[in-house]
Amino acid sequence: MEKSREIYPKGFIEGTLIKGIGDVLKTNTYLSFTLIAIGIEFIGKCHLTNHQDWEIKPDKAFKKGMELLVVQDSRYADIDIKDELRNGLAHTFLPKSKIVLSEVRNGAIHFGRDQGGKTVLVAEILFRDFVRICIHTLNTDFPTNDKMNKPFIRVGP
Repeated sequence: MEKSREIYPKGFIEGTLIKGIGDVLKTNTYLSFTLIAIGIEFIGKCHLTNHQDWEIKPDKAFKKGMELLVVQDSRYADIDIKDELRNGLAHTFLPKSKIVLSEVRNGAIHFGRDQGGKTVLVAEILFRDFVRICIHTLNTDFPTNDKMNKPFIRVGP
């Protein structure tokens, strides 16, 4: 029988946010947008070191995650990713009215505009930038007593 094991936050980032979402991206581009949007909030929580648990207000956590994403590409600051992408997909599986989702194989341009003037987000490019903030988090040295150095989740029997 398999024993239960503890996963630390950085292991969760590697296995679930980078590898897991990367696997989903290959088979279900649409679902990957939802997971990335939720992941942005998680990465934000990681960097709020003044909180020693994971009970952090979503707005504050998402804002911190977006600050990291904007470092990758300042154009993310021009769209309301939290409302247009995260909230739309998390609550109805539909992005809100100002963005449209696409993928590289469709020839779409990240931050381009569609015929209706909506901002285009390309899954592979968004994922690339998301992975960059994940790697930044993996490379961050957190204080010894920080939640990032404590077990995050227990899996198994």
